Amino acid sequence: MENSGKVGLRLDLFLKRSRLVKRRPLAATLCDNGFVSLNGRPSPPGKTVREGDRIEITYARKKVLVEVLQVPETTGKDQECYRIIREEIIKDDLF
Repeated sequence: MENSGKVGLRLDLFLKRSRLVKRRPLAATLCDNGFVSLNGRPSPPGKTVREGDRIEITYARKKVLVEVLQVPETTGKDQECYRIIREEIIKDDLF
C-alpha cells in the first residue's frame, strides 16, 4: 500500500495533541468503547489518522464531527489541526 506522502499519527495521540480529549488514556478508552469513529467506522486507538480524515467523537452530552486539516507534531494551543463540521447536543432526561 502506498503512503502518498501524507504523514500519519495514532488516533489516540491525535485526539490528545489536538486537544479534543484531555488525556491519551481517556482517548484510548473512548476508542476502545466505540465512542470514536474514523471515516465512519469505529476505530481502535492505534489506527492511523491522516490529513483529510473525518473523526466523530461522542462525548457524554454532545457529538462532534471534525475534519483533520493537519497532523500536529506537538500539543499546543494555537494549532488549527481540525475543522468542526458538525456539533450536536445530546439531550438526556437523566441530567
